[in-house]
Amino acid sequence: MVFGVALLIALISFAAIHNASRKVEKLDVAFVQPVENYFINDSVIREVINKDDKDILKQTLSEVNVKKIEEKVSKSPYVDSVQVSKDINGHLRLDIKANKAVARINAPKNEFYLTEKGTKMPLSKLSSANVILVSGDVKPNEYEELSKFVQALKADDLLKNHIIAVQKVGQRSYNLIVNTGNYYIELGTLNNFEQKLHNLKLFYNQYIDYIGTGDYEKLSLKFVNQVVATKRIKNGKQ
Repeated sequence: MVFGVALLIALISFAAIHNASRKVEKLDVAFVQPVENYFINDSVIREVINKDDKDILKQTLSEVNVKKIEEKVSKSPYVDSVQVSKDINGHLRLDIKANKAVARINAPKNEFYLTEKGTKMPLSKLSSANVILVSGDVKPNEYEELSKFVQALKADDLLKNHIIAVQKVGQRSYNLIVNTGNYYIELGTLNNFEQKLHNLKLFYNQYIDYIGTGDYEKLSLKFVNQVVATKRIKNGKQ
């Protein structure tokens, strides 16, 4: 009985030592939430892991620091979250939730994506996202609310195809560019944008078929409780 227990302990210890000394044989990268564009791949992940460290495929399982790898990969602007695991077969697996681009910001000094969480994400050589373009000097403190705004546009069946671009004008104001019609929409600030978009849809549904947009230069949503239509000046007259 005692001999059997001792033998079992010895076998377990041997197996543990053997597995710990096993080399990492494979790096598996899995994206746990599908997105339209991936700006990061297996080779980029491996570069991130190996930076300032020994090649992961030359390490033993005992050398692999799971927490350190998670911290490294999580710092990538293309990654929302990551979970790392390893098994006795020498496989290292990374389950990654990738950041999703919702807008492309064309700022005066640089260009980048805005994620669904309102964070800044660089452009990538691997892929480009078909998202709405926002031009102008967008400030970091506007990223989160702007992200919510463009996501609201995309989620709306009418507006997602009608509004094709956003322009920042002035310190905090935005204009919306439409796909048809020789006019623009003055949004004003991002404050109360849900109500402003609701007002715009009501205006379209109730009036646009009757008055059209050909005579109008601007639709203004800056006043929360109304839509103000400004006629185009012709021969000095509105």
